[in-house]
Amino acid sequence: MNIKFLLMILWMAFAQLLPAQRIITGNIIDIHSKQALSSASVFLANTSIGTSTNSAGAFKLEITGNGRFNLVVAMIGYETYAREVSLQENLTGLIIELKPRVAELEEVIVGNYDKNGWEKWGDFFMEMLIGNTPNAMKCRLLNKGAVKFNYSKKENILRAYATEPLKLENNALGFDLTYTLTQFEHNYKTRIFYYQGYPLFAEKQSKNNRQKQKWTETRKETYKGSLMHFMRSVFRNKILEEGFELRRVIRQKVPSATIKINGEPIMEEVDVLINTPLNGDSIAFAIDDNTAGLKFNDYLQVVYKDKLMSSLYIKSKRNVSLGDPLTAKLFMPDSSKIVSVLANGSYFFGKDILTLDYWAWSEKLSNLLPLEYKY
Repeated sequence: MNIKFLLMILWMAFAQLLPAQRIITGNIIDIHSKQALSSASVFLANTSIGTSTNSAGAFKLEITGNGRFNLVVAMIGYETYAREVSLQENLTGLIIELKPRVAELEEVIVGNYDKNGWEKWGDFFMEMLIGNTPNAMKCRLLNKGAVKFNYSKKENILRAYATEPLKLENNALGFDLTYTLTQFEHNYKTRIFYYQGYPLFAEKQSKNNRQKQKWTETRKETYKGSLMHFMRSVFRNKILEEGFELRRVIRQKVPSATIKINGEPIMEEVDVLINTPLNGDSIAFAIDDNTAGLKFNDYLQVVYKDKLMSSLYIKSKRNVSLGDPLTAKLFMPDSSKIVSVLANGSYFFGKDILTLDYWAWSEKLSNLLPLEYKY
């Protein structure tokens, strides 16, 4: 056989094994004037893939492999743009129109805010967004002056806004984060907290091999038992093999043992654990070759047997002891919906799944890893 022909066949076979290179190109313009917007930040959320538009408002992103991502465009003075994109093939020639922030929102951000907000709520903001995990001790918010607070006495709701993307230095994991905050709201009456934003990662330059090795070890330890680890296990249908145990939790109303009104005990909600382990097939199924579906009723207890809960978490909780394995809960408010899970651990329709217990504490920016992370 001709050697050149053989080499060509081998190269073609090898090329088919390589992940596909995908590109996204487009232009960013003002929705009203149609003028090009330069220096707009364009990135895929939860990755290190990002760029800025040139003087003509053009951009180009390159990514290896397929998948679904949130394409985000952020620019000071404009509303953040985000859309889900599926990279089964190249996505070129996009025209993205940014909307200027409405005057009312600008007034809230730059005018109608508490001048002493950081002194009042800065620690709470850091705890809820960055966390108080061991990694959080090595995180710094570099532009806290960009955070503005507005507290509504009538609603009993605290809201935080950012006048520019937040700059976070994570010296525990070795990343710099640019975080585009779109919503931060805590309802003191219902005790419901919700935040939304889009992180862009940048690898920090290590000072020496020792620091680089430490980052590698901390990233691996952070990944183990994380929500990303769990979702990747769901996609691969290897939940049990990866060390997770699943059980149903049913919330029931029972008479209170301590609180009574007119001699009658009030009804309290308690969690009832159904102590029968579930297998992966009971909550997940294949949607297609690239997507798994996650669906369950009631609450789902997730125990990761190969890792203990942090002592910092234990100090803040009752009925949790040193030596207990990592234990979290998931809840789908609308159990008729399906959460789509991808190979890299990302999941969509994220507002339809809530994290409770350990993951509600640990899944903060201080423990966040990019979707490209591998160990």
